[in-house]
Amino acid sequence: MLKTIFKTITPIIAILLVASMVHAHQKRQQVIKIVCGYKFPPFYTVTSKKEPSKNLSGTFIDLMHRFQENYPQYKIEYKCMPRARIGKQLTRGKADAFALTSPMFLPPEVKNKYTSSMPMWTISDHLLVLKDSPIKQVDFDNMTGATIAVLHGNDHGPLNQYFEKGLLKRHPVYATRQILDLVSKKRVDAAICNKMTLPGLIKDTQHTMEHFKILEEPLYSFRLHLIIHRKYADFLSDFNEFTKKSPLTEIQ
Repeated sequence: MLKTIFKTITPIIAILLVASMVHAHQKRQQVIKIVCGYKFPPFYTVTSKKEPSKNLSGTFIDLMHRFQENYPQYKIEYKCMPRARIGKQLTRGKADAFALTSPMFLPPEVKNKYTSSMPMWTISDHLLVLKDSPIKQVDFDNMTGATIAVLHGNDHGPLNQYFEKGLLKRHPVYATRQILDLVSKKRVDAAICNKMTLPGLIKDTQHTMEHFKILEEPLYSFRLHLIIHRKYADFLSDFNEFTKKSPLTEIQ
């Protein structure tokens, strides 16, 4: 009788022990929720509108998968939102981390609360114009009064002074599609675009690059960082250690 009871109970105890170990491991995991936009190809792109924050793919997402495999004490989650809302979250210190940007675009009130990971990929912003545009090169001295389309909520570093002094007019919009519409209809003189990400973004519109040209000279170049809340010092240290040892995927 006792042998029968023992044989019955032993597997149950084993199952309970395994379950408790799994639960303990899950309990020890620190959740890091990274806020990001919806599309920043090739680094991340939403693949389903149903649950965008749970359906992301891209070079940066792949990097974070590898990081989590090497550092299982962290559980990486994402929250997609418009860039202007991300800015408010950072100002209030509500986000754990933000992907991806350069510290040069962060205002002092955000830098007080957040720090930057080691630099990763280098990208550049350029002027986008129509192929028959009279604007042939980046020369702001000869562009006084020009209207430039920009994405709402984005900072433009060295160009901010031209907008603030009224030398250039800023026309903010919420989507790349709107930027392309404005340029194609000649409602603006040019737009600020990212040379690396635009080809991936334009695929989701009715436009093609054959009607536009990207001026070769960059407005500015910058390294991309993961912006991390200062209270997550251990996560920052581990992520930096990981990026030191892990070669980044080359972006063409």
